[in-house]
Amino acid sequence: MKVKLLILAGLIFVTACSLFSSPQGTVKKFMAAAKKGDVSTMTSLFSQRAVQRDGLERLKENNQSFADMSQKANERSAYSMNNLTESRDGVNARVGFHYQSADRSDMIRMVFALTKEGGQWKIDNIGGAELEGISDLTSPELKDPPKKEPEPVETAPALPSSDTPPVAPSAHAPISGGVLNGKAISLPKPPYPPIAKAAKASGTVVVQVLVDENGDVISAHAISGHPLLQAACVAAARAAKFSPTKLSGQPVKVSGVLNYNFEPPAN
Repeated sequence: MKVKLLILAGLIFVTACSLFSSPQGTVKKFMAAAKKGDVSTMTSLFSQRAVQRDGLERLKENNQSFADMSQKANERSAYSMNNLTESRDGVNARVGFHYQSADRSDMIRMVFALTKEGGQWKIDNIGGAELEGISDLTSPELKDPPKKEPEPVETAPALPSSDTPPVAPSAHAPISGGVLNGKAISLPKPPYPPIAKAAKASGTVVVQVLVDENGDVISAHAISGHPLLQAACVAAARAAKFSPTKLSGQPVKVSGVLNYNFEPPAN
């Protein structure tokens, strides 16, 4: 009888450890710590990759901001994790969910990229729905947030010499358009998400876009800006419309950025 009890206790212990060390377990622990304002626990759940990339102090500052946001939001309406999804590929994982208020008036999609480190699942990156479009769970694009690149300088195409016939641009090589806000014929304004307003998230969100030969946005992803504002800006960027761009008489794709500015809400 004692042997059976010991075996049963061992199985329960192993199962509990397995649940705790799962990707979802790490994410749930992070969100629970945020609600309590436990920045120390939140920071301890990040991987060495994240610490080396961002620095420990920067991670602490980001986690403090997220904890403040979470606490303020939950004072208005209790938030919960809904529609939880998980994908794994060896020691890499992704967990996504809707962080939704109890009255269903506010919702944001949150996606975590994780790595198994020392037997525990650790957080590499936190973003929005744009991370779910990356199918390869080992991709650096999923693990490391893209850094804002210097805005390209718009230059006129070089004119061909008199003895060189003009060459039509490749259909697969978009030209650089720089900042495209002033060139849009339709530029929807992104809404100010209530959860971001509660956290007083503000500043500029920069979205990298690719515009096709017809002037439609065919890809968009945020490259900088407050995480709580990025999803709304990406959705607005996808709905933007431009006049077709032609080079040497041929329609071409254009790569550039859209800037969206958010002012902090008045007290």
